[in-house]
Formats: sequence, C-alpha cells, structure tokens
Amino acid sequence: MSALTTSRPRLRGITWVVVHQHRRILSTAAALLAAAAAVTAGLRIAYGTSSYDDTGGGLFTRFAYQGGLSAVADFLTNAALLLPLLVAALVAGPMIGRELESGTHKLVWAQSVPPVRWLAAKVAVPAAAVAVTTVGLTVLFRILSGPVAWDHRLAWHDRQVFLVLGPALLAYGLLAVAVGALAGLLVRRTLIAMSVAGITTGTVMLAMSSQWGALWPTSSALRSGPGMFSSREGWLVTDTGPLTASGERLHDDICYVPDPARCFAEHDIVGRWWDYHPASHLWPLQLVETGIVLALAAAAAYAAFRVFRRRHA
Repeated sequence: MSALTTSRPRLRGITWVVVHQHRRILSTAAALLAAAAAVTAGLRIAYGTSSYDDTGGGLFTRFAYQGGLSAVADFLTNAALLLPLLVAALVAGPMIGRELESGTHKLVWAQSVPPVRWLAAKVAVPAAAVAVTTVGLTVLFRILSGPVAWDHRLAWHDRQVFLVLGPALLAYGLLAVAVGALAGLLVRRTLIAMSVAGITTGTVMLAMSSQWGALWPTSSALRSGPGMFSSREGWLVTDTGPLTASGERLHDDICYVPDPARCFAEHDIVGRWWDYHPASHLWPLQLVETGIVLALAAAAAYAAFRVFRRRHA
C-alpha cells in the first residue's frame, strides 16, 4: 500500500500548499467547466441525431436543440468576458494580498521556502488553471460553432465571441494573473488589491476593445444603387458613409437632417463605402492582439518580480 502511494504522481512543496489553500476555487472552476462540457456534449450529440421531421415537439426537435446550444454558447462567451476580471481579483486578493496583509507568508518562508519560489508558485498555479480553463472554453465554443452559426449574437465580430474563438482569451487570462500579482504586492490590502487589479485588467480590455479594428489593415467596399444600405453580415465594419458620384467619401453625419433625400441630391450621393474586416481577418486580428496582450502580461510579471525582490531580497 505504501509503495502504491509513493508511486503516484503528486504535487509537492509550495506548489501543493498553494493548490491546497485555494482548492475550493480551483474545484469550483473545474466543476463548472466539466458541467459546461457535459451539457455541450449532450446537446451536440442530440442535435446531430435529431431532424426537422421530428414531430415529438419540445426538446426533441432540432430547433429546440439549436436553442439550447445557443444558450450554452452565450454562457461561454459571457464567461470568457468575465474570466480575466475574476482571475485578476482572485490573484491580487485571496492569493497574494491577503497573505501579505496577515503576515502568513512569513510562516511559509520560515519552512525553508525561498521567497521568490513562493511568489513563483503563487503565479504559476493560477496561470496553469487559467490556461486549462481558457483552452477548455475555446474548445467547447468551437464545438458549438456550426449549430449556432445562425445566431447573429454569436457572430465572430461580436467582441465576446472574438475573445473565446482563439488565443486572445488565454493572453488576457495570463495578463490578469500578472496584474493581480503586481497589484497584490504593491497594495498589500486584500479588498483594495482586488479592486485595483480588476479595474486595471478591465481598463486594458476596454482599451483593446475600442482599438481592435485598427490592429490589421482593413478591406474596402463600394456599393451604388439599390441595396446600398443593406446590412453586411459577417463584416466587422470600422467605418462607413455615403459615396458621391465623383468618388468622394463622406460621413453619415452630413445627412442627419429632416430631409435626407434632399441632402443626397445636393451632395450627389449615389452609393455607400465601407472599411471593414471580413471573416478571413479573424486570425490576423487574434494573433496581433494576443501578441500585444502577452507583451503587457510579461511586463507586468517582470515588474511584480522586481518589486518583490526589492522588498524581500
């Protein structure tokens, strides 16, 4: 029995301590991800075996399964949007700020654990958890991508969907870990550190959200005559406006008047122009944004270790 026990792989040292301290949070995250995976798998399998001719009604129609899959996909995208904020707050507060505030970190350091190793474990454990969670969310959403393609709320250019479609979500999760560690070390007060980390991470996410369309060169399109105001599904439109007969590009506010038809005639408007990102720009936008966010995460992590070494070398 003892030989069997010692042969099992297990966490040791400070890493085990960190995992044990925060096992409830880690277990809850794992349970939620597993539940989402189970529901996704069940609905996806049922969707594939149902048909439009099914007259059973209720949950046994393809349309009902589509609605269920859409609801799960909507949950995943909202979870992806909130995940970095929660991670930043948890790392800054319960994982680092609370221990520095209460002084319990000194007890760990007294057990022959180097201070830098303590901080490395405090960063590595949530980083690993974030990596597993974000990859899981991305995989689950991609499994749903076919059946929910009809839902306009889940188009690739919706910001929440964009985050969960690729590595950008992982980058924001790692940024949240680094920012949380830095905030916890600087502030050393649980609630204040949680607020600072959450606000900082949210500010970065909002700033990138307002500028992500400028991260890659746009395509342009012109349309004249009937249908020039029709919607452009599948496009991330960054700018648009009326087009004159001479080819001049105007902006929409020029004809925000009571009589737009007269305004169109006065300016000789014959069509419309768009600057946009087609669906093929998904991966260039993902990779550029991921690179920027990872650079910020690396800078925050470097700053955290520099601050820690200066104070506790």
